[in-house]
Amino acid sequence: MKVLWTLTDLLFRNWLRSKVALFFGILFPVMLFLVFGSIFGSPQPPSYSIYVRNLDIDSEGHPYPLSDALVKILNSSVFEVKLLKADETPGQSGFTPTRILTIPRGFTNNLLNNAIEARLNITVDTIVRIVEVAGERIPSDAQESAMRGVEELKRVGRALNASPVVVTLEGGLDDRLLQPIEVIIRNILAEFEYSLLNASSIIELGTRIITVRQLRPVDYYLPGYIATFVMTNGLVGVSSVVSDFRRRGVVKFLATTNISKPAWILSLMVVQTVAAVLLTAVMIAVGWLIFSIRALPDPLSLLIILMGVVAFTAMGILLGSLIKEADALAAASNLLAFPQMFISGVFWPLELMPPYMQQLAQYTPLFHFHNSLRYALVLSTPEQAVPSLIVVIGIAVAAILLAIVGTRWRDF
Repeated sequence: MKVLWTLTDLLFRNWLRSKVALFFGILFPVMLFLVFGSIFGSPQPPSYSIYVRNLDIDSEGHPYPLSDALVKILNSSVFEVKLLKADETPGQSGFTPTRILTIPRGFTNNLLNNAIEARLNITVDTIVRIVEVAGERIPSDAQESAMRGVEELKRVGRALNASPVVVTLEGGLDDRLLQPIEVIIRNILAEFEYSLLNASSIIELGTRIITVRQLRPVDYYLPGYIATFVMTNGLVGVSSVVSDFRRRGVVKFLATTNISKPAWILSLMVVQTVAAVLLTAVMIAVGWLIFSIRALPDPLSLLIILMGVVAFTAMGILLGSLIKEADALAAASNLLAFPQMFISGVFWPLELMPPYMQQLAQYTPLFHFHNSLRYALVLSTPEQAVPSLIVVIGIAVAAILLAIVGTRWRDF
């Protein structure tokens, strides 16, 4: 036990002296968490940028009342409206999609004519239906008078010469939000039309809050980043430590002592466990202070973190033992670590990825690690965390066995 403690103390001091290990093991994940949490974790409703070109203006360039009212309604909704002149074209800035809503000339006049015609049609339809339903109970001369009135109303409607009011939305093919934005604008236009006709929708949408908890982006990122940097500390960090110790002759010296191979492997795992617990504590503290996250590790969460540490540390030890060249080792460890970050659902939900990548993600250790940690740490649903935890435990056991077999203690 004394030997294990001495070796662990040596490795831990070496880890603390490494500024690179401290940066990538603690500070870098906290920075990512703060950046992504601040960008995507805001409680404010989404806001979409849209250009509006209002051609419904008078000779002095002032917008007519109805087009001006529509622009104000759009600007008070989920849109951030930027007005364009008639002959102005917006410049492209960065990767922000360009969306242009054009209100045509004659919008106010045509909309009023259409509203009057719609009211006339409603009146005509009402009179005709009353005459049909009442039948013989209405005197014939009254029926004839009513029908003459209907024809007169139709003539007035035709005289209005109302033309369709077409508001045009322009956007690029690569704008994934164009379709939902179109739906929002259609709903706004429908409400605008109802208010103009002094009418209301027959079917109303009622909204109520359910008790099912929904993850905020910061809730999603917290366990994902913890899992990611446990993996990188194990795969990349431990393998580089083994390689560096071999290069400096430290491992060769340790092999001449009475330190056993299991003690060497266990001491590396203890150091990584301490680092993982420290990272978890810092991340949760930042989440509590900045984003009001109420995550609190329970025994299951700590077990998941421990199993993840064991699995990825054993993989790092195995790589460091098998690959002698430092450059080849760095390439191999990064080749194993980095693809998992982008296909395992750590940085974005799997639902946003193509189906074949969703299937591929489920074969990565990082997917099961952060998936089980998310259920246990954030969602507090241990029954959903157990299946992925079983996979992580299986990976950890297999990795330990391979590390023990692959580490040739006396051949360093």
